[in-house]
Amino acid sequence: MNDLLEKEYMGKMWERISRDRIVTREQMRACERESERLGVSLAELMDNAGEGLGRELLHLLIEKNEKSAVILCGKGNNGGDGLVAARFLAQSGIAVTVMLCCGAPDTPLSAAAYEKLPAEVRVIDGFDGGRAHCELLLHAPVIADCIFGTGFRGEIDEELSSLLSAAAATEGTVVACDIPSGVDAQNGKVSRSTLPADITVTFHAAKLGMTLSPARYFCGEVKVCPIGIPDEVYASAELADTVIDLTGEEVLMRHLLPKRKPWGSKWDFGRLVCVCGSERYIGAAGICTEAALRSGAGLVHLCAPAKVVSSLAAQLYETVYTPMRTDTEGFMTSDDLTAILKKLERADALLIGCGLGHTPRTERLVTGLVENSPVPVILDADGINSLAPNIDVLLKKKSEVILTPHPGELATLCGKTSEEVLEDRYSCGRELAEKYGVTVVSKNAETIVFIPGEGTVTAAVLRTGNTALAKGGSGDMLAGLIASLTAQSPDSIPDGALLGCYVMGKTAELLSEERSERGILARDVIRAIPAYLKALENVQDV
Repeated sequence: MNDLLEKEYMGKMWERISRDRIVTREQMRACERESERLGVSLAELMDNAGEGLGRELLHLLIEKNEKSAVILCGKGNNGGDGLVAARFLAQSGIAVTVMLCCGAPDTPLSAAAYEKLPAEVRVIDGFDGGRAHCELLLHAPVIADCIFGTGFRGEIDEELSSLLSAAAATEGTVVACDIPSGVDAQNGKVSRSTLPADITVTFHAAKLGMTLSPARYFCGEVKVCPIGIPDEVYASAELADTVIDLTGEEVLMRHLLPKRKPWGSKWDFGRLVCVCGSERYIGAAGICTEAALRSGAGLVHLCAPAKVVSSLAAQLYETVYTPMRTDTEGFMTSDDLTAILKKLERADALLIGCGLGHTPRTERLVTGLVENSPVPVILDADGINSLAPNIDVLLKKKSEVILTPHPGELATLCGKTSEEVLEDRYSCGRELAEKYGVTVVSKNAETIVFIPGEGTVTAAVLRTGNTALAKGGSGDMLAGLIASLTAQSPDSIPDGALLGCYVMGKTAELLSEERSERGILARDVIRAIPAYLKALENVQDV
């Protein structure tokens, strides 16, 4: 494919992916506000949502050859959606039981929907039936969960928990309305009593929390139902940021792979300098270096303490080594800053941090490198910890920077606790990317990559990988991958971050087809990277 056709094809792919965006809790609220401003009322949106849910329930009942359903309704607008669905089903000849789980509807929209229920819809109090209600739920062919919507936070109360436990034991199919009750739509946390869904009918767009653990395992099959929100809502400044899910975008990832001209030499495929390792953390330097080599870098140059070099040289023959001076504890210092900067004159990217350690002198080293590096910088682990006390140096950087924090490191960078970060990882990562103009790879069970633009931030969710990666060394491996791919395409900084996360996760999945996730080590994944890259190279356009 020539460059012009490649650019056109990539443009169409990104257009499709952006059209299928996911939304945060606040973005969904903004969509509703903008929709109302554009002439589509909240009442219309509820009618469309309820009918969309009703159609899905009716289709399911026809498949099952059943003619009855139970709808669990809360007192808010999610319950209102369920009441509209109940009306639709009753008009379609289905015997509907509405179980009020939180008392009478108490929002104007849900109260209006309640008033419109046909007489044939049976309405019961969820807490006034005891064993009879449990039997009803157990044998219901279809249960619709319309109790709590995207505004839910915290824990479901004990009284309602017992009712949901009965629903969870059902022999039938559970369909969640917009989001399973008990799921936090922003961070993916779940209440202890969250009712797992077989199908989630979500309105307008999937919600960010539904793509994150543990919530993603409670949603079942996710079906997006349009409800009439105009496309024009995205012209609003409140909706300028885009959130996308790149998990299934293997064709895109193949196009992001750095090009390799057949006549190229090692000088053409990325020259990476790694400032990593200490006498206390030797393995981290070896893991990131080997990952960089296995993912295509032409030259990998490791600047590390002499003891690290002597330990790794017998295993990683292809690496270029430069011994660095250390303090009495075996950690590098800023004494070699000038020498490292000299090496960067012939490099394409710089990786800092894996096994570096964190001392006042590593802080000075990292600060000096970040401020003066002429090539893109990837900061991981103690590179991040050493940067944090002087984070404003990012405002003076001469090149692009990629940060790869886990929740604890992200908390350090943002001046928050880990708990605060996990409450809203999206906002923390987004603010960091916007403030400092850096790409942020926020690692957890799912990775969110934040890419700054002109006044906007794009957040890409990547759900590749499994518990094979829940081991020491995985972060070092990812840092080496991202740094290597960045060195190979230094003009496309976000591509290296996205591709590195994707490749590591898919390689772990590939290995897990033949062996248990329990026993797979970072080095096993690293050595399987070329096999997955071969498979990725052969992915066909669609």
